[in-house]
Amino acid sequence: MEKYKVSAVIVNYDGKEYADKCVNSIFEGGFDDLEVIVVDNGSVDGSVEYLKEKYRAYSERLKVVALDKNYGPSYARNEGVRVAEGKYIGFLDNDTEVEKNWAEAAVAEFEKDAKVGIIQCKLILSKEREKLDYVGEYIGQNGFLVQRAQTAEVDYGQYDQKVEILAAKSAGMFIRKDAFEKISGFDPDYFIYVEETDLGWRCWLAGYKAIFIPESVVYHEFGTSTIILGKNKNNYNAKFHGCKNYILTLSKNLELKNILTILPVHVFLWAGLGWFALFTKWDYRAFWWIHKAIGWNILNIGRNLRKRKHIQSTRVISDDDLFKIVMRKKPFFYYIQKVTGVHKVGNAEGFVKSK
Repeated sequence: MEKYKVSAVIVNYDGKEYADKCVNSIFEGGFDDLEVIVVDNGSVDGSVEYLKEKYRAYSERLKVVALDKNYGPSYARNEGVRVAEGKYIGFLDNDTEVEKNWAEAAVAEFEKDAKVGIIQCKLILSKEREKLDYVGEYIGQNGFLVQRAQTAEVDYGQYDQKVEILAAKSAGMFIRKDAFEKISGFDPDYFIYVEETDLGWRCWLAGYKAIFIPESVVYHEFGTSTIILGKNKNNYNAKFHGCKNYILTLSKNLELKNILTILPVHVFLWAGLGWFALFTKWDYRAFWWIHKAIGWNILNIGRNLRKRKHIQSTRVISDDDLFKIVMRKKPFFYYIQKVTGVHKVGNAEGFVKSK
């Protein structure tokens, strides 16, 4: 039985100061009908002990799950939901802070419409609070994400309407716990990147919808993964895991007719990014990481096909009907600009969401 309306799940890895500010902002918000679950991915900076000690006064509403190593956000969030006692799950990155009514606004929306499975919060850059971080995503005709707003776009209220989207970003999002469990949560094969897109897509296929609401506001400190992990490790994650997980997401969730038309072009564009990096920047590592990611999907085709079979067996909406809602077609030059860095959106030259 649910004990709380909301369980806020925060994944932390060597981000003690960030996690502290995030947890503090939740408890200072004054919404008592929630618990906070911090899942620590094997930090060595004392995060677990620090949080337990500082928030002893909230011990009944704070759980700290200490994992033995860094399993990545997908696995860690699943572990957080496993111990959650809330009806709705709120996912936050550790480098976020929430507005006072962050949770109440989402709860009100869920309880108005039982078909709402996922809610995207309005993500604002914490250091430049007049600028946007993220307000939801669509899918393009070549299988890449199309973000509704560019990162650091000035916020004039131009996105302050409730709209249906493909999926949300885990830096600030909510999901019904029963929907999360129905679709088996995050795929643990996604160490990092695109895991929320896959989750949102599967939520649509299971009969729910994903929406953006502007009333739930979260402030996000952009780019902390680069600070914590280092530029080289972050680039590896974006190129290898981003490419691997994009291909896996399309392979699992598209109908066969769209796999035959969308996936080959998608893989070709990723390969093109690798060759572009090699011949213009002599970046052999990016070339290798991308082609390694393509190879991973080939080597694991049997397991991926089993996942696909299960997902397709639960489908209640066709691609045609879904794409009418969540596809936004872009000219080919739009993707060329992303590859070349002329028009960057997110990370990996705009192909994957930033962390």
